[in-house]
Amino acid sequence: MKIAFYTLGCKTNQFETQALETLFEQRGHRVVPFDSFADVYIVNTCTVTALSDKKSRNAARRCKKINPAATLIVCGCYSQIEPEAARQMCGADIVVGTGNKGQIVELAEQAQQAPLPLGSAVREARSFELLPAGGLRGRTRALLKVQDGCQNFCTYCIIPYARGRCRSIPLEDAAREAARLEQEGYCEIVITGIEVSSYGVDLPERPPLSALIEAVCQAAPHTRIRLSSLEPRTITPEFLQAIAPYSNLCPHFHLSLQSGCDATLRRMNRKYTAARYAQSVEWLNQAYPGCAVTTDLIVGFAGETEGDFQQSLAFIRQCQLAQVHVFPYSRRKGTPAYSMPDQVPRAERERRSHEAGQVAQQLHRAFLRSKVGQVLPVLFEQEKEGLYSGFSPEYCEVRVSGQGLHNQVHPVRITGLAEDHLTGELLDAPKEENQ
Repeated sequence: MKIAFYTLGCKTNQFETQALETLFEQRGHRVVPFDSFADVYIVNTCTVTALSDKKSRNAARRCKKINPAATLIVCGCYSQIEPEAARQMCGADIVVGTGNKGQIVELAEQAQQAPLPLGSAVREARSFELLPAGGLRGRTRALLKVQDGCQNFCTYCIIPYARGRCRSIPLEDAAREAARLEQEGYCEIVITGIEVSSYGVDLPERPPLSALIEAVCQAAPHTRIRLSSLEPRTITPEFLQAIAPYSNLCPHFHLSLQSGCDATLRRMNRKYTAARYAQSVEWLNQAYPGCAVTTDLIVGFAGETEGDFQQSLAFIRQCQLAQVHVFPYSRRKGTPAYSMPDQVPRAERERRSHEAGQVAQQLHRAFLRSKVGQVLPVLFEQEKEGLYSGFSPEYCEVRVSGQGLHNQVHPVRITGLAEDHLTGELLDAPKEENQ
């Protein structure tokens, strides 16, 4: 069969799509681009915002236009929350939620043999589903999902209802997958999950996240290990001391902020203050001088005043964050924040998003500028506009003149700053591309 995927949302969704690609190929099927003719289309959906829902529906409808006779499978967070909408509004033949995604291969094969009755395979996930990490050949970076679910219940977020309670991969399984990925030639592994900081809370021995990082770094000692989003309170002197010995851990830490105003954080049910967040940033800068601390910022949350908003802008400037992803607040039915008073009008949310985006751009350029003159190891991925592009351990994009650099790490002297990336010169000759 020809299988085509469309993936929306977070790195966890991306991991699950890559895992499904691997499973389909292992069964002798061929993965093709989403906009080409396929026998089966799989849309891995997101529901974090109303716009995500709309994008999920639009992607599903596109499949039927390309091949009306194809089997359409809609899976993921949107279909978990709205299975009937996924079937009726998307025209899905098969609906799968956030759990048991491995069954999709069998369902697709069955549908090609004989039409399956329209229905839903949405179930509550109660245990961690171990899917193969990695993906199709030719990729430089592999995703390793170590955790699923969330039980923080921030007032704006629908994801705990879509993903369920926390489930974690056992340490030995994570280490085994990391070792396999290194052997397969990946130069970087991204540790991902829905709420990575909650890793281990469901396991009998309750291993801390630091133990997982140690296990993965030891299992793949010659591969970069990059962490995805962390809860700010994860960063403590004890945590940093535990992970300090591992030089293959990238000095790039994404700490979700959402607001720099304590009153807004309380309404969001975030469990830290701005001062605690700033303390985490200070500890990281002490332990990893020159590291990148990046974040997410929601603007226009219910009850946020202009003063609250300006307080957030002042705070991200104070922390000198390397990159800030700005999102205007999106109301989600089924969350406590949906019915909160003092909702900020959409036009004002968009205005604040634009203003915050300008500050975020200034901060990002300042961080990039701090790297000019340094020598950084760059993992190269692809050609862009006549140059080869890759990323430093701090996740700064770097472009150089060169050929055949895919999936190789080279030292680069950073010589300049372009609009949104660094430029530099190679300090050693390229070698034969990894297979």
